[in-house]
Amino acid sequence: MPLIVEPDARDPYAHPVTGYDFHERTVSRHLVHRTSVSEVLLTGWQAAGPYEFRIGAQWPRMHGFYRLPGDRHHDPVLMAETVRQAGLLIGHVGFGVPKGHHFAMDDLDYSLGPAGLAGLAVTTEPASLMLDAVCEDVRMRGGRLASLRMHAEITRGGRTVGRGSGQLRVISPASYARLRGPARRGVTPVRPGPPTTPELVGRAHPSDVVLSPTLLPDSWVLRTDAAHPVLFDHTLDHVPGMLVLEAARQAAQRLRHPEPVAPVELVSSFDRYIELDRPCLVRAVREGTPDGRRVPVRVLLIQDGRTAADCRLLTEPLDGPCVPSARRDGFDGRPTAPDLGGTGLPLAC
Repeated sequence: MPLIVEPDARDPYAHPVTGYDFHERTVSRHLVHRTSVSEVLLTGWQAAGPYEFRIGAQWPRMHGFYRLPGDRHHDPVLMAETVRQAGLLIGHVGFGVPKGHHFAMDDLDYSLGPAGLAGLAVTTEPASLMLDAVCEDVRMRGGRLASLRMHAEITRGGRTVGRGSGQLRVISPASYARLRGPARRGVTPVRPGPPTTPELVGRAHPSDVVLSPTLLPDSWVLRTDAAHPVLFDHTLDHVPGMLVLEAARQAAQRLRHPEPVAPVELVSSFDRYIELDRPCLVRAVREGTPDGRRVPVRVLLIQDGRTAADCRLLTEPLDGPCVPSARRDGFDGRPTAPDLGGTGLPLAC
């Protein structure tokens, strides 16, 4: 069984006992690499066997950023953030990774359970969840965790509402410094371009839009606003993974506008860091499907001519009437510039 280690000896969750309340309070912020307590989604943990953990989580009735139009269902992207935080928590409390070490996720995915969006219905109380997590392909180096793959079944009220998984790597401070180099410290992000019209990407406020329109069809420039309180909860020297997923979600919604949709499944892989001081192109395309309601969309994030992240989303309409909008992107309706390519996506190069 992995060693349970909580660096803060005063934390009452250091030694869970029978009858332990998984939803009493949030876990320590540093265990999930968050600065704001309000962005900590995990509320408790306990070892359940060799490389197995039970983890409590809670979503607010209405998150300030992760939310769907109409607020009838919780945003499925919260599932990705919950799985991400669970991987970090397991690294620290299950395998003793010290505070200050860096984590990198090579891939992250989730899918909804049999009830679909109905399992994520917003009620009069916060959504209290349980994650049954299993770690596979655990690799140690010099007595320290080097990497693992985590699979988690997510339940609400005893019913499965989703599943998620991710591949996690641990990087020591010294190794991270060599990997990133001194030039990455204190880098100045590219000034965000004008946002796409919020309604086109399922957002209410321009500050939450992460896409900037271009002349290319179904293509945008990634907006990296380092002042965003959720996506940049703490200082980073690269684009955070959750910003990548948000860009993919907004691009998929833009393709399906004016019909509001939710990403009920997501499969993502991260090939390299996306730098803050250089532009990154976001390109999206619908993929073939026999079901007209559930449409798969592939989104690539490309920087310096190379694919840095690849996301595939399965989008499903939200319940309720579709309200068309006459508003457009800044470049919508303009002729495409010659020799700029079509909607096909390049492969990683």
